[in-house]
This record gives sequence, structure tokens and C-alpha cells, in this order.
Amino acid sequence: ELLAMGKFTVFCGTTVGAASKMKLVVNLVMGTQLAALAEGLALASALGLSSEDVQAVLDGGAMASPMVALKGPMMAKREYPTAFPLKHALKDMRFALNLAEASD
Repeated sequence: ELLAMGKFTVFCGTTVGAASKMKLVVNLVMGTQLAALAEGLALASALGLSSEDVQAVLDGGAMASPMVALKGPMMAKREYPTAFPLKHALKDMRFALNLAEASD
């Protein structure tokens, strides 16, 4: 039963490697979202804006996401517990970029 591994499943087709490509796309989006969140919080701090206010605006608008809700408050406190090792995230980002270049 695939649902034992996650909340839902998506059939990516019969092409070998399609699910792996989907994983790379998702990890690319997650990585860039976290990088943008970190940059936004750094800018907010430099501008004297409250990280709590920034979080409230993000949570209440189009940028609302479970990842932002989870990681934003931790970033504001400068707490960075490891849930996915950076070396694996970087590996996936590189694979995604290589696939993008190969598809041109």
C-alpha cells in the first residue's frame, strides 16, 4: 500500500524515472521557496520589520504553505534543525538543473 509512505500518491506515468523527475521538481520548488523565505526574512530584519508580522502576512496570503508556516518562525529565531541534509538538497537541485539544461 503506497499510502503508508505518504498522504497521497500521484501516478506519474509508465515512463521509467518519471517519479524521480517529479521528486526533483518538488525538491527544487521546496529549495527555492526556503531560499526566498530566508532572503525575505533577512530583508525584513534589515528594514526593521517584525518577523512575526512578516509571518502573519505570508500565512494569510497567496504565499501560505505548510513549509513557510513551519520554517519561517524557526528562521526568525535563527533555529535551523536539520530535517533534510543540505548535501542531499544540493544534490537534487543539481540534478534538477542538469535535467533542465538537457531538456533545452
